[in-house]
Amino acid sequence: MEEQDRSSQPRPPHVLIFPLPLQGHINTMIKLAELLPIAGFKLTFLNSHHNHKRLVKFNNIAAHFERYPGFEFKTITDGLPLDHPRSGSWFLDMFEETMEPKMKQSLREVLVNSSPPVDCVIADGFLGFALDVAKEVGIPIIIFFIPAVLVVSGFLILSLI
Repeated sequence: MEEQDRSSQPRPPHVLIFPLPLQGHINTMIKLAELLPIAGFKLTFLNSHHNHKRLVKFNNIAAHFERYPGFEFKTITDGLPLDHPRSGSWFLDMFEETMEPKMKQSLREVLVNSSPPVDCVIADGFLGFALDVAKEVGIPIIIFFIPAVLVVSGFLILSLI
């Protein structure tokens, strides 16, 4: 009877968090990712292979999140070769042409094949293509804008400086 009761219980909402593959954006999204499992959500944190390796190596992030039931890491390609140095101005040079198409395709595959199905995506505000992919597969999306107010105000009043 207990088994029947468990199967009739609704599953927790499944949220996928998808940060821009830069350390500051990942760190902020990880802070958000810590809150959702505590509230009972199943959470998938989608990161690039490269950045996930760095998190595991330098922060022991997997052990930290073991205490949160329903939390999992998934990794996708960022479109760059594994031996790419990823330093300096590489990001601006590579993102639109190389990284975005690969990440878009990988995101689509994760959303379509996820089990349990993803109920909502929380994507970095700089990943505009995530909005298109989520809409395409029929999953609600929340755009999470990472930069601090000071940074945004700098862009908005640049002409006054």
